[in-house]
Amino acid sequence: MAKAEYKSAIRSRKLICMALADLLQEKPLDKITVTDIVNRADINRGTFYAHYMDVPDVVNHLVDTACSTIQEALQEQLSIKANDPAILLRHLQILLENDLEFYRKVLTSNVSIPILEKLRNIYLDYMTAHEKEFSTTTHEQYLFMILFSSGGIINMYRDWFAGKMPFTFDELTEKATQTIRTILA
Repeated sequence: MAKAEYKSAIRSRKLICMALADLLQEKPLDKITVTDIVNRADINRGTFYAHYMDVPDVVNHLVDTACSTIQEALQEQLSIKANDPAILLRHLQILLENDLEFYRKVLTSNVSIPILEKLRNIYLDYMTAHEKEFSTTTHEQYLFMILFSSGGIINMYRDWFAGKMPFTFDELTEKATQTIRTILA
């Protein structure tokens, strides 16, 4: 019985997140209500409130999920002492591939900016804290390179999800990896 409840909880959270992603294509986040979400997800209010306090709580859940994936990738990179952007970008690709349509809707909506900024800040904090392991340049040049590359990565993914880049996801990740390797070399 507990296993069925667990699957049900996962399904409910996924329905809520998908409903939010759909609604973000239609109106700004501050105009989306719990009623909008439960109607779109075809669930009752009690189900929504069993998982989330309000609409911003759903957004926070999305941000936290993405951030924990990025932090895991960064920790893996540190644990194997690899200065290889491929590790981080592959983890990001796996996260996004788990639900491409959902992330396409979220990353092309008005809520994407704070989510992507938080992810960027995690990356910048990590890269700054581990500068000695990754850098062979001056501090100023290193900061410039990580700021430049992080902004480029964010815009690259947003453009890809918006259909502005003619690559497969694997090609996109490979091109981004090669570019970052060149920048950090």
